[in-house]
Amino acid sequence: MIKHRRQLAGSGSNLKFTIGLLVALGLSGCTLGPDYVRPQLSLPDAYRKADTASNEQAQTTQTTTSFNKEWWTLFNDSQLDSLMLTALTDNADVQIAIARLSQAEAIARQAGAALYPTLNLGAGATRASSGTVATTSGVAVSANTSQAAFSTSYELDIWGRVRRNIESATALLDASRYDRVGVSLTLSGLIANTYLRLRSLDAQISVLNDSVATRENSLRIAKAKFDGGLISPIDISQATAALASSQASLSEIRRQRGVVQNQLGVLTGKLDLVVDAGDVRKLPVPPLPPAGLPSSLLENRPDVNRAEQELRAANARVGVSTANLFPTISLTGLFGAQSVDFSAFLTNQSTVWSAGLGLVQPIFSGGLLQGRLDFAKAQQQELLGNYVKVVRTAFGEVSDALVSVRQTLTTEEYLKVQVQAAVKAQSLAILRYEAGYVDFLSVLESQRVSNEANLAYVINRSARLQSSVDLFKSLGGGWTRLDPAN
Repeated sequence: MIKHRRQLAGSGSNLKFTIGLLVALGLSGCTLGPDYVRPQLSLPDAYRKADTASNEQAQTTQTTTSFNKEWWTLFNDSQLDSLMLTALTDNADVQIAIARLSQAEAIARQAGAALYPTLNLGAGATRASSGTVATTSGVAVSANTSQAAFSTSYELDIWGRVRRNIESATALLDASRYDRVGVSLTLSGLIANTYLRLRSLDAQISVLNDSVATRENSLRIAKAKFDGGLISPIDISQATAALASSQASLSEIRRQRGVVQNQLGVLTGKLDLVVDAGDVRKLPVPPLPPAGLPSSLLENRPDVNRAEQELRAANARVGVSTANLFPTISLTGLFGAQSVDFSAFLTNQSTVWSAGLGLVQPIFSGGLLQGRLDFAKAQQQELLGNYVKVVRTAFGEVSDALVSVRQTLTTEEYLKVQVQAAVKAQSLAILRYEAGYVDFLSVLESQRVSNEANLAYVINRSARLQSSVDLFKSLGGGWTRLDPAN
């Protein structure tokens, strides 16, 4: 009898040793699947340099300006600042992104819970009775049973399945965070461009108002000369037609302004939004970026970071699918009390306990597990291609924005000369017509050229400002100058 007890004691020691060894393996086991390494892409070190004139101005700007994420404040417009603040709080897309982020955080917590054992408390009481024909003695039996117990289970993460799953969930959480930043960046860029479009229409309205006033004055002069018998009715008809054309253009631009104002209302969540008149020509132009912006600035773009985190998650899922091919080892345990007599419940005599070690090794699944692994690898390759595509697209967007910013600056210099010359020619044509030196066609032509020159200048100024917005957006919100001495 003593020998038998020693054998039992030895068996218990072996069991404890085995369980301890398995726990150690679970805590320090290998992690199957590939470790994530950022893909190497062949991108230029810096963006293409601008022409000499623009480059010189960019170098001057570099010594005086730094940028922050609230890049729209560079337009020095309190109305724009207010709209941006409202939109980044009340816009529906931002609220959706916040909700999705909360979902990703909850999923990450669920994945992390697998690192810890589960502990449950169960309790119950039953009363059972059997009839006389249900017992061998022919006597009805009634019994009460009370029980309460803690139960626990824990999967030993020997192959890293749980850790890879946590890695995937964490990467998706980071991707959701970048997605929220991306939504805010896209929204701020859309609001800024829409607002600049509104201010461009305001400036066009101002130009057309001047055109209407000029053509009304020309019509008055033509009527005075007609009353004096100096011209034919043709000049009156031409002046009237020219005036009506400007008035029609003015009406159309006002319609467009109303539509754009409504769009701003939808974006900001203020459906009754009313924006007072302004002028895009009065807004300051943000400084040009420093020459030779490094392509590493793409790392500030939320869509690039999001694509990388999705690739990281897919890489981790390959490890999860690989680990599913190996045995699953788990520990279970129970400790509690059970008694048919409630008065003896929770005494030493009612104690019950159990400890178990389980192992499940997949043998045959009809190709299910291998199919899941192949799917995970194919999904990883898909997201790798998506990451490469996003990075290349981002580089192209920055390059396009840089070209637009610098070339609209050059165009504006030429348009300034055109506007000055056209306005001067218009004034001279009206004076010479009033003095009888030129016919009315000269006046009409000078007015047309002046009107088109002013509108072209306004539209180019708007394009220049919107190109600056596109550049800020394409760089993930702006750039910061680093002092070369540091």
